[in-house]
Amino acid sequence: MNLIQRIDALLPQTQCGKCDHPGCKPYAEGIANGEAINKCPPGGDESIAALSRLLNVPVIPLDTERGSAPPQIAFIREAECIGCTKCIQACPVDAIVGAAKLMHTVIIDECTGCDLCVAPCPVDCIDMLPLPSSAVVAIVGGLALDEAQRLARAAKRGHARQRFEARNTRLQREEQQRQAERLARQRKSESLAPANADPVQAALARVRTQKAADHDAALKQARVNLAMSRAQLNKSLKAFGHPPIAEQAARLVELQREFEEAEQALVGIQQAAPLTPGPSATPSAEEKPAVKPDKAALNRAKIQLAMRRAALSKAQAAGLPAEEIAVLTGEVAQAQQALNVLDGS
Repeated sequence: MNLIQRIDALLPQTQCGKCDHPGCKPYAEGIANGEAINKCPPGGDESIAALSRLLNVPVIPLDTERGSAPPQIAFIREAECIGCTKCIQACPVDAIVGAAKLMHTVIIDECTGCDLCVAPCPVDCIDMLPLPSSAVVAIVGGLALDEAQRLARAAKRGHARQRFEARNTRLQREEQQRQAERLARQRKSESLAPANADPVQAALARVRTQKAADHDAALKQARVNLAMSRAQLNKSLKAFGHPPIAEQAARLVELQREFEEAEQALVGIQQAAPLTPGPSATPSAEEKPAVKPDKAALNRAKIQLAMRRAALSKAQAAGLPAEEIAVLTGEVAQAQQALNVLDGS
């Protein structure tokens, strides 16, 4: 087992992205290359201590700006579920079952508590519930209770990793199958073409087909990037204090900028129609911009209000003159009014 694998074995395998990596293994690769060991809220102090022992580096406090991640599981309020399958697509370990237009439910024993399913839900019917503290009833083989719990957590991490890797393998297999079917259709159309067909036109048709496939792949990736950016922004807005401290406010501004860039990238790809007619040539309702422009403005207004409140609280704590307090209070009121206008309240 190499160093990256040993580091990955100590991470919680939630694949939640709170470390700014798309999964636990990429973060393990970053740690192996010198990245800080305190970026994993689900792992918390336990992971930091284990990584410190493994790498022989000092223990450092958890980076709390990435939010909190207590032991939790997802719960779908099934009566409100519309069967959109968005949460199924977001779950990194295939812990949600269901079908289109049918009720979905969470397999509790498989859920890692990553909360990636919450943001994509269009009807907000998913709750993150605290995981009951499951004490180990029996002491296996004479092990101490804490040692048995440690082994149980390690086994759970290994199981979650296997499910994550199995899901990735399935997605790759399905993508290869789609590419094979696309190639088969292309070859069939070429075989049905007249024998005296212009070879230049045939070559141009192949180029258009390939560009259409590349456009579809870029469109899917842009949607994934936008969904992850939106989820990270929403999590931070919920996790940070009200008002947030200066560092948290700066982080919100950065996340908002990343969200807007991802949104603009998606819109740009959607407007860049492929050269050949096909599913992506005429955008459907689902291929329209995933977020309305006023959504971004609403998030900006929330951030501005949070920053104004933070400045006012800091000024009040510092005992600044009443005139300055009055000015800051007015700015808070203006920011609140702007937010109310955008929010329609």
